[in-house]
Amino acid sequence: MLKFEPAEVLEVYTDTFDESKIGAVKARLDINEQGQKFKNARTYYPLDPNILQVPVKGEHVLCCEFGGEYYYISKLNRRKSAPENSNFGASAFRRLAEGIVFSFGKYFNPPSRVKKLFIREGDTIIQGRFGNSIRLGSNQHQSGSFDKRNLTESPNVKIVAGAFTNGSVYSESLVSDISSEIVQEEKSSVYLTTDEYVPYEDVGVTSTFDNNETYFKPQVIIQSDRIVFNSKGDDGGIGIYSRDNVEIKSADKVEIDSPTIDIGSNSLVPTVLGNKDFTFLINSLIDGKISSNESGIVEESASPAPNAIKIAELTKENVELNKIKSGKTYLSKKINVE
Repeated sequence: MLKFEPAEVLEVYTDTFDESKIGAVKARLDINEQGQKFKNARTYYPLDPNILQVPVKGEHVLCCEFGGEYYYISKLNRRKSAPENSNFGASAFRRLAEGIVFSFGKYFNPPSRVKKLFIREGDTIIQGRFGNSIRLGSNQHQSGSFDKRNLTESPNVKIVAGAFTNGSVYSESLVSDISSEIVQEEKSSVYLTTDEYVPYEDVGVTSTFDNNETYFKPQVIIQSDRIVFNSKGDDGGIGIYSRDNVEIKSADKVEIDSPTIDIGSNSLVPTVLGNKDFTFLINSLIDGKISSNESGIVEESASPAPNAIKIAELTKENVELNKIKSGKTYLSKKINVE
């Protein structure tokens, strides 16, 4: 049987390329080693080699001995805080007596706006110290309230990096709230939902997607300041496939650059290049038509019975042709091609 005892972390082996020391700590048992000098503290290794939240100096961990080796597991929740749970207590005075510098960690600085994640019944939560978290939850908490749907099967996964608040707890939200006394920010997020309405940030374009409070179908939402899909494999690529609509909108500009750009699937034909050769060709055609109309106007005006309607039509046509020529309205104002 393994017996665990709390121990104060005195040193953490971080920033090392020695694989055997990664995650190891020096610690002094709170009970059996009480009163002993810190320099005689043992080295403890993570009991689980794969899942670990690295403690910092001043925090307490649970330690045990097995097979002649010494191990530790999770930190004690001494301060009920997500960023740090230090509790030097009386050891601070002993440190001073032994001439040991009293400090919390090496360079770790607990963020003041990182708070514990709001927890709901049945949730599985992994939360880091820096405002990052993974919630394996559901939308069941809305059952029986204003939502009359059966939400028994409504799993969700919410991954957040940069969750900050000045409130007492944090609850994920893709819409930043900076208008009230409780400010919430969420820098980068990935939401995977199955039966849940998720409002997201307005970025200045009108979406044709159904993003209102009646949309409960499965969806994946990625939100950040910059989103990059970078496919580096020779036989890789990026595929976007949809049984429904595909919408790409920008409040500024959309750029598509490739040696070959195909739009459509069958009987593809080249698009027109709006370069100087094309402009010269169109202007020449317009000038020729204007000249022909002017000749028709002169000829019709010199006839014994001038047709005023025809003269007016040719004159109006020349006015429109000159507008097209000067304004280059035959060129797209939104789409540019090489």
